[in-house]
Amino acid sequence: MSKTRNYATWVLTILSAPVYLAAGYAKVSGQVMMVQGFAAYGLPDWFRVAIGSLELVGAILLLMPAFTGMASFGLSIIMIGALACHVMFPPLVAGIGPLVLLCILTYIWLTRKNVVPVFLQKYMIH
Repeated sequence: MSKTRNYATWVLTILSAPVYLAAGYAKVSGQVMMVQGFAAYGLPDWFRVAIGSLELVGAILLLMPAFTGMASFGLSIIMIGALACHVMFPPLVAGIGPLVLLCILTYIWLTRKNVVPVFLQKYMIH
């Protein structure tokens, strides 16, 4: 991978992590907007807390080089769900944020998917 692509990937990763930290914290702490949003989508309260927790963990793992690929993949799944909710419930423009984040996470995953954590390398066949 070129240095430029590597730097671009890290810039996007470092800029994405605080977004997920903030969103995860808002969900886990029960901020009114998040509680109302999940209720409007017909989702249970425990689901809000679970998604928020996964976003917090994902944000931390994004910044750990050995886990960046896996974290971006996991957070992408959450963004697909968020995008689906925003598409099904108006306003449709609310889905722009999850769509942009999904694109960024997909780019990160594509550049970091082959990075395997050291503790898992011993189980791989070479």
